[in-house]
This record gives sequence, C-alpha cells and structure tokens, in this order.
Amino acid sequence: MKKQFIHIAVGILTAAFTLTSCQEDEGGSTQSQFLVGIEAESDTDVIVGADDFSTGIISPLGQGVEQPAWMSFYQIGNTFVATGYSSDNMVTGYRMVDGVLTDVGSLITELNIYGMVEIDENTALGVGITRAGYEDRIFYTIDLTSMSISKRTYTKIDERQEEGLVAWPTGMVVQGDKLYVAYYLMGAGEKEGVPAFATPNSNQARVAVYSYPEMEFEKIMTDDRTSDIGLYAGLNSIMETENGDIYSFSTSGLASYFNPVPTNPSGFLRIKEGETEFDDSYFFNFEEASGGFKITQAFYAGKDKMIVRMIKEDVTNPDYFGASFGPYPEPETAICYMAIADLETKTVTQLDIPAHGGGWGMANLVHDGKAYVNISTSVDAYIYEIDPSAATALKGAQIDGNYAKAFAAIK
Repeated sequence: MKKQFIHIAVGILTAAFTLTSCQEDEGGSTQSQFLVGIEAESDTDVIVGADDFSTGIISPLGQGVEQPAWMSFYQIGNTFVATGYSSDNMVTGYRMVDGVLTDVGSLITELNIYGMVEIDENTALGVGITRAGYEDRIFYTIDLTSMSISKRTYTKIDERQEEGLVAWPTGMVVQGDKLYVAYYLMGAGEKEGVPAFATPNSNQARVAVYSYPEMEFEKIMTDDRTSDIGLYAGLNSIMETENGDIYSFSTSGLASYFNPVPTNPSGFLRIKEGETEFDDSYFFNFEEASGGFKITQAFYAGKDKMIVRMIKEDVTNPDYFGASFGPYPEPETAICYMAIADLETKTVTQLDIPAHGGGWGMANLVHDGKAYVNISTSVDAYIYEIDPSAATALKGAQIDGNYAKAFAAIK
C-alpha cells in the first residue's frame, strides 16, 4: 500500500505562474531557486517551485503546473523540458520570464523521446524510439527558442534482424564534431524465442559514433570487459568530466531489466577526450570494488566522483527482475543503496542513506558542490543532500507525493 498524501487541488493550474515554494515549517512562501517534478499521490506529474532542499515539505498542493501524463524531465540551458512518456509524444518547454515560470511552447514527435542531451542552451538533441519492431530511431534536433524541430535524422544505430535485436539508446554526449550514443541490444519482438526487451547478447559494451552536426553514422565502439551500457529509461549512462574524458556505466543486472543477465561484471569504462575507442588501460570493476553490488544508476558529481545507486542481487531469484525501477517499495523489501565511486582511485564508499526504491531514471541535481537525490519508499519520500568529497549525506526536505522525478536549478 502506498503512503497517503495530500492530493493536489482540483481545478485549473495555470501554465504561467510565479514560483513560490510550499515549505510548511518555515511559515510562508519565498521566491524559489529550484524546480521539482513530482509524481503526486494521484499519479499526476506536477512541476513545482522550491526555495530550499534542506528542510520543510515540498508540495504540489494548490500550486505548480500539472502535466498531461506520466512525463520525463530534462534541464537544457535555462529551459525545463517535459517529454511525454505516456502522452501523445508531446514535448513542452518551460522558462523563467520576468520571474514567472512560463510555458514557452510545445511540439509533437512521431516517436516517444527516451533521451535528451544539451547541444547548447538553446538547442537539444532528443532520440525517439519504438518499443518493439525494426522501425528507424529518430534523432530530433530541437530549437528551444521556438520550440520546433529543426532537423530529423533517421537511423538504425545497430540493428541485427538475424538475432532479433535492435538498439535502445541509453545516453548521449556531443563532444566537438562527434556524437557518442550508448545503447543496449534488446529483443525487437519480431523473432521467435527473442521477445521484446530480451537481452541475449549483452556481454559487451557498445557506443555508436556519429559525426556532428552532420549526423552521419561512423562506427560502433565495443569493449568486452563489461556489459551493455546503461539501462531502459536510464537517460544518462555516459557522462563527460571536466577534462573532457567520457565515462560510461554498465549494470549487468537482472534488477535493471537484463534477462538473460550478462556474466561480465558491472563497472565503468572510459573514452579519452576526442577518441573513438574505449581506453583499454582503464576499467573500474565496480562489482568487485563494492563487494558484490551492481550499479543501477549513476551520475557525475564532479572531481572524479560518481554518485551511484546500487543493488546486491540474486540473479537466480526472478523477483529481482526489474526490481531497481520501483520508486516506492515497502521499507522492509527495499534493495537500493547509495555510494560514492571514485573514478581515479577505483574505490566505493557506501553512504549513510537507508535502503530505498529506485525509479525510471534517477532524479538528481549537482549544485554549488553538493548533489541532491530522491530517496523514497512506500512510507515517505525525501531529498538527500550529498557531499561527494566528504562522502556524507543529510536528509533534507520531504516530498509531498509519491517521489521526486526531477530537479532543476533556476537560471
């Protein structure tokens, strides 16, 4: 049974509103510094403002912009983008205009967008995917100023009809004149014995390389030391660091929807700046360094530190299949933990955060040297503040809803 929360107020929620937060223990509203995408108790997504992540209760009660469906959120420059995971492929942009969060326009894509990356503060690249079959994947170049599609690129990425497999992108990085697209191979549901989303060929890490901005396919990079990169709806499985190097993570997890489960360990790989091969001198075996945990999600927090949501699973137990995706399990059955992974020393430090649920992606924000994450169970949901350098964590504001799906700092 999910926890009981105050439902959002019934009525029309305006698409342009002055951002104030609902920090109940502070006795009033102040101008907000952050945005939070919340899944409310009604299962409705709402974007609300917050002035502080450290205390109080952040609630959609009587405020915020209600979304049309179950959404994914991305911050691109000063635009907060909502994409329709279960709506009619709608993409809507929100920006601050004279202190008011304003709906600056929407567009419709042919395919659902399952990933987005910033090109510059006015341009995003999104990737549209079908959940089954061999239809082309579509890269959408989106002009955020006009909220319009300026270019479509149709591509297969990596299609293997003889194996019944297609590519599911899990993360993108644009660096110089290259676009790096991490993906995993999944069943297209078109071949007997290979159902949709099956992973019979995942004991290899793969990144497709395209020219940019031409968007011409160049090659596929592979590495046999770990498994397919990222996971379904993972959004950010490859990340660029301050020195230009790119790191990827592989889960090798039944809990991350890999079935059959890869036998290669969960870990991090590196692509040196400007290169189009994995760095064969670097492999961070996370599973070994952590004492048997596997990565389910990770994000880069600066200074060679990754913040990792991890799980120790029993691959023989079918109950673990997809278990890292549930954001609000019962506390006694929660299986996700948090840690700091140091990319330079290849060490793992578990954080003092209780066992909790996972989610579709991991709501996170790195701001002023601290990282903020959603931690939720069936009982409650909180924002935790993490100091990556000190490897410490503090419980912060409570979320009045099922869980926080996204955070953004207002620019």
